[in-house]
Amino acid sequence: MPASARRIAVLSDIHGNADALRVALDAAQAAAPDLTVILGDLLTYGAQPLEVLDLLDGFAASAHPQAFISGNHDEFYFRLQAGAEALPYRLALFVEESVHWTRDRIAAQPALAGRYPWRHRHVDGPVLFSHANPYEYGDWSYVANDEACRKAAQTLRAGGHRLGVFGHSHRAFAAKVSPGGVMPLPQRSWQEIAAEETVIINPGAVGQPRGTGLSYLILDLDGPRIRADIRPIEIDLTAQRRAIAAAALTAQTKDRLLSYLEG
Repeated sequence: MPASARRIAVLSDIHGNADALRVALDAAQAAAPDLTVILGDLLTYGAQPLEVLDLLDGFAASAHPQAFISGNHDEFYFRLQAGAEALPYRLALFVEESVHWTRDRIAAQPALAGRYPWRHRHVDGPVLFSHANPYEYGDWSYVANDEACRKAAQTLRAGGHRLGVFGHSHRAFAAKVSPGGVMPLPQRSWQEIAAEETVIINPGAVGQPRGTGLSYLILDLDGPRIRADIRPIEIDLTAQRRAIAAAALTAQTKDRLLSYLEG
């Protein structure tokens, strides 16, 4: 890598899966990043919330440069632990049950809102990092298709950003948006980003796959050139399945949560 380049590791959507987080953290730090961005949604769905928080406590206390970006699920716990009786918007029943189960598991822990140095977004040179999209915080719209990429690219460029890194959908992709359309961004090789182009990358989910497996991102920046590497997390999910199966959740919620881990 050129001496002038900067390397950033991005881990998003951990969702209570400590087994995958441990593997991803170790692998990301082995890549010697200049910064590690935790892109939000630490909890819900997975049945290892205490283990996730223990791992992130250790990481937050380390000397590694880091940024913690809050996501919609983090906001659920901020709200509930502050005394709110209801969640801010309607959720599917299995999601709501998982949120409340997780809330009960972490009840004796320090409040999540004050546990890490949270921010709504992070800007690093030409890159904007936020949990879901480049819009106002609290807008949890997905950037998950060509039309959404074009809209997000307009907002990025209006804010002076050439590259947006967003999670939230749990589906990994890297795309280049230009006046000619939306095209896949080649990975693991240096790419020159033209003046009229905008890049949007989703690192995928560390903890709950939804069609593209578990993954994290290593992003190298060198002036107008970038190199994106969405790396798979190779892990046996047996322990995660067992933890969900053993949790005090309804059979319907367990079945739904386990279905994401199949295949």
